[in-house]
Amino acid sequence: MDTHHLALSSLITLFFFLSILTPSYCTDDERFANCGRPYGCGSIQNVFYPFWGDDRPEYCGREGFELECHNNEYPIIRFEALDFRVLSIDKFHPIMTIARLDLWDGSCPQNNFNTTLNFTNFDYYASTVKNITLFYNCTTQVDIPDPHRFTCKSGDTVRHNNAYFGEEFLTTSRLQDLKNCSKSISVPIKVKVLQSGVLALQEVLDRGFDVDFIFLDDTACKGCVESGGNCGSNSTHQFVCFCSDESDQERSYSCPGYSILLANNLMRKHTVRRWRKSVDLRHQSVFA
Repeated sequence: MDTHHLALSSLITLFFFLSILTPSYCTDDERFANCGRPYGCGSIQNVFYPFWGDDRPEYCGREGFELECHNNEYPIIRFEALDFRVLSIDKFHPIMTIARLDLWDGSCPQNNFNTTLNFTNFDYYASTVKNITLFYNCTTQVDIPDPHRFTCKSGDTVRHNNAYFGEEFLTTSRLQDLKNCSKSISVPIKVKVLQSGVLALQEVLDRGFDVDFIFLDDTACKGCVESGGNCGSNSTHQFVCFCSDESDQERSYSCPGYSILLANNLMRKHTVRRWRKSVDLRHQSVFA
């Protein structure tokens, strides 16, 4: 067999083996790729784990962190029967600012729901939040100081005899008087906004309030991202590191090969330091 046919035969054999091997190093896992794309809606952009929603699949986040984009304008997060408008999500701290959607446009709420959170994942950011109570459709017998009176819309009807008070104003006698209102709800607000004293109640409500989300997987997620992975979850674990080699590194902080890469980088830095030290020593000996 001449050299030409031998080379051709070798190429055919090589092509056959390459065609049957799975090129996992060339194909990103679908979950890895999907979870590498951030969530975005309106002014809220570049949001990653533990949040998910819309085009970002559920396995890219955690249960209780779903966001729903409203008319491509702003995201909504739901706690039990209440929807909240997401005003901001801090990129560096687990803090989110939200506002009750049913109180956003000055409407009288249809349901008598106090503000509640999913306390498994969220809690009030105590240092910035205080509660006020809104009292609706009070009778004319109720003494409402002008600074504490507000209006709201119920269909085409504008109701004027409503009141709001902070907890420090709810004395026993005033609470007795406020029993002549048809309903009341408790709403958290930002302390600094209320202390400014220049905003109307609706503006105070529209500024929302801060909540911190319980992010137990923060360390694991950081390790995952640093190793080239993307954070997510599955049916059995609330945290999974998705890697480009299609392997779920369950309960792992990093993707395969990260420790080797880290060791190589440390070895390279150590070698560079030794080389610089030897150069400095030679340099010193020349001028000694």
